[in-house]
Amino acid sequence: MEIVVNGDWTVGDLIDLERESSLRVNHEYQRGLRWTTSQKQMFIDSIFRGYSIPAFYFHKTKTAKLGNVFYDIVDGQQRINAIKSFSEGAFTLLDPNDDVGFKFPNFMKDLPCPWGGKRFLDLPAHLQDKMKDHNIVVYEITTDNENSIRDLFIRLQGGTPLTPQDKRDSWPGNFTEFVLRVGGKSDVDRWYGLPLFTEVAKVSNESRRRQLVAQIFMLYWTVQKENRFCDIKSSNIDEFYHSQVDFDEGSNEAKDFLSVCGKLYEAFQGKPKLVGHYLIHLFLLVNRLSKEYAHGWEHHLAGKWQEFESRRQQAAEDVKNNRENELNRYYYRYGHLTQTQADIASRIRQRHAFFVEEMLSLLSPRKLDTKRLFSDLERQTVFFRDMEICQWCRMKGSDRRVSWDECDIHHIEPYAQGGLTEIHNAALVHRECHPKSSSDVEEFRNWWGQAGSVPVDPGTKKPRRSPKRVPPPDGTKIKFSFGGKVHFGEFVNGKVALDVNGEDKLCGSLSDASRAITGTARNGWRDWYFCLPGQDHWILADDWRSNQ
Repeated sequence: MEIVVNGDWTVGDLIDLERESSLRVNHEYQRGLRWTTSQKQMFIDSIFRGYSIPAFYFHKTKTAKLGNVFYDIVDGQQRINAIKSFSEGAFTLLDPNDDVGFKFPNFMKDLPCPWGGKRFLDLPAHLQDKMKDHNIVVYEITTDNENSIRDLFIRLQGGTPLTPQDKRDSWPGNFTEFVLRVGGKSDVDRWYGLPLFTEVAKVSNESRRRQLVAQIFMLYWTVQKENRFCDIKSSNIDEFYHSQVDFDEGSNEAKDFLSVCGKLYEAFQGKPKLVGHYLIHLFLLVNRLSKEYAHGWEHHLAGKWQEFESRRQQAAEDVKNNRENELNRYYYRYGHLTQTQADIASRIRQRHAFFVEEMLSLLSPRKLDTKRLFSDLERQTVFFRDMEICQWCRMKGSDRRVSWDECDIHHIEPYAQGGLTEIHNAALVHRECHPKSSSDVEEFRNWWGQAGSVPVDPGTKKPRRSPKRVPPPDGTKIKFSFGGKVHFGEFVNGKVALDVNGEDKLCGSLSDASRAITGTARNGWRDWYFCLPGQDHWILADDWRSNQ
């Protein structure tokens, strides 16, 4: 077998060979196209920015009669398809300043991007040439022994497969270094790892440990800066890494993060190890407690957590054996939310609101400010618990959302009448909806007692496993992002009206609508967002259904 490393190839050569059908897919090695549109867009964007791209491996062959040269693709099919598709106008490129589907690092938004938002044919000639003239490296393999090609392919694809976190560990940027230093990597001295993660975290391996660090920091960052939770799936972690390539390890956020790690380690040193979901919620809780409550709670944190965990275990056992128990809420409002889809924002938010409310009740920490106002931790917990829905509007039959900047917390039992400034006596309302007159206060208090406090099952009975799929009102707008495109529709006579590739389609359900877009079976309630008649905000269909 002869291998020639050729660095004179260009992207334009690949385009030309594709058009001449001289570049062939060998299906023994290439198992089909896998890249999404956004992956293709980012790859082409890298070419325009002059980044190096991985080498291509081609098996060079000649026909016996005419002597025509062909190249069988051994490695590089996804990249070649992205280049071919873009050159034929299949998609536009991302614009760092306009595109909301991908988070670019802040510094990149200040850099020129004349190709952003354009298709290949929309580009001026000099930019088309810039792409086609981009140099690539090709390994040209010549052999008559097919087994040697098979052996090479196995070697290229084999070895110990890298986990997604292993790949992130090799990415450039300060955030990569930060996660490595906090999470630890045993074969590099400077990546020593904080004891919270090396000793207290109950994690199976180092790669998973570093991923947990990244997930906790993501949640800490978004809760701190945006008062919301985020998905912490692998793809979301990738996007966060990319958005933080200019991360400042000397920032207040980084310093506070390390400080909380130290406090949590001191509280749990020598105690039972903590699984990932508990580390997440304890970290976010300690971050707030350390700012808003007097010292003393630290000495009781581990013991009160063990009490919480004991209740959760008992609740799981009681539910399993069909025993009704007041503590079953620890299963319905926390335990079962850790079992499936535990890494999506809505479930993390529900778990955290319940965890904080119960832990504050168990800990009884002393506020630094003992006035009638709720602490920021209590305000935030009520905000998440009530699912960002104004409870006064809910009483009036409308699910109007509340932004953090416009929210108030209402004492259900008035403070002036002895009502406690505690979470169980709190409800989320718009500032302008805050009940003020005695009649409004009384109306709300009566409704709250009859309606059941929050739009979450209190744990006294099992939630329905398959809640009835009641459609929203006719005229409700819907949207779903898939394949780099936002798809819109509307509810008409209880059904979903869509435009699918220029063809009007009426679907019987949201899942049918998702299938019409994607070609696969999906849970449409977790795909689509609603904008109800007369409203101007979007809500995930599954969250809307949970509020009903």
